[in-house]
Amino acid sequence: MKRFLPLAMLLVFVFVAACSNNEANESSSNATNNSGSTEETSDASETNVKSDLLDFQMNLIQTVNKNDSPIYAFEAAKVAEEKPSDEELATMKADAEAAAKTVAEDVRAVEVPAELDTYKSDIEAALEDLAKSYETRAANLSDEPEATYEESDAQFASFEEKMATVYEDAGLTAPSFSADLVD
Repeated sequence: MKRFLPLAMLLVFVFVAACSNNEANESSSNATNNSGSTEETSDASETNVKSDLLDFQMNLIQTVNKNDSPIYAFEAAKVAEEKPSDEELATMKADAEAAAKTVAEDVRAVEVPAELDTYKSDIEAALEDLAKSYETRAANLSDEPEATYEESDAQFASFEEKMATVYEDAGLTAPSFSADLVD
């Protein structure tokens, strides 16, 4: 029995050493997995920001498009082959002016989601340019068929430029809002 005691103790030491080595490997493996998890979380977070930005874009487009039709109807009526009467055109102009003011108010009421807080000040500045663009359009509606709205167009371009910067910073291609916001 005395001979087996040292052998038994040796086996216990080997077993304990093997177990502690296994625990060290698991800790190391968990640390590696956790750093990989951090990268995955970062990638998921980046994907969420992109998704939230695209959702915000669709919401903004819907917000503008729900009230801007009278503006484009007025502009189209001015250049139509069969122009409406002066009274109808005046009514369309008044409707377009009211619609542009409504769009400006709606744009200012758009809230930037908390998920986009990183870009909140940039987005809000862009939205202000968009709202001003519609206000300027409302104030300067012209009965001239080929009227240009340079100030309004410049404000809209500023909006698109600021939003392009946000999209590019988020790793997305800058959208063309002008293509989506015109009926």
